[in-house]
Amino acid sequence: MQGREVDVLVRLGLLKLVSGVSGLTPDALPESFSLNFSRLRSVQAEIQKIIVISTSILIFRQILSSEQPCRRDAGIEGIVETIIDISRDNDKVTDDNILQTRKAMMARMLAKSLQAGDAVFERVSRAVYLAFRGIVLGGSGRQLAEMALRRVGASSASLTKRVVKEAEVLVVAATVSLRVHGPWYATLIGNM
Repeated sequence: MQGREVDVLVRLGLLKLVSGVSGLTPDALPESFSLNFSRLRSVQAEIQKIIVISTSILIFRQILSSEQPCRRDAGIEGIVETIIDISRDNDKVTDDNILQTRKAMMARMLAKSLQAGDAVFERVSRAVYLAFRGIVLGGSGRQLAEMALRRVGASSASLTKRVVKEAEVLVVAATVSLRVHGPWYATLIGNM
């Protein structure tokens, strides 16, 4: 097996480990990565935050578009403009019932959408995974990350920057591990 193939498999394997819904534990981690447990757990926590942020943006966009015309493919800037427009409308802002209804609806939708098996959760999780995968595999990764996040309406410079930063942690961990355990990985993969 060629070195590049092993490198790609190790990177993708790490990404699979940290993109799991359940928390990463030392027992679930191959011994060759045990020294990187805290870094990998931190990346997993960041992936989960990005999923929550992306899901929140998607839900907020749906609520805003139901209340006021808002382009369906609006990005964060479009959502902010719509929020400002709604804020300027004093009748909507001062009506406590409307605010409470909106708040309750968003809380219900977000809670439902952050459960494994939910269609929104699966779609957002997949997009975030693909964004990370674009960076982990290199090449035009940043563009791939932006495209993946855009598919669920969560494309923003700040989210893409977070994805890039965390994915680079995985790349470094994979690279170092490959330097130390490369022959072992090649033998293991070759025997599969």
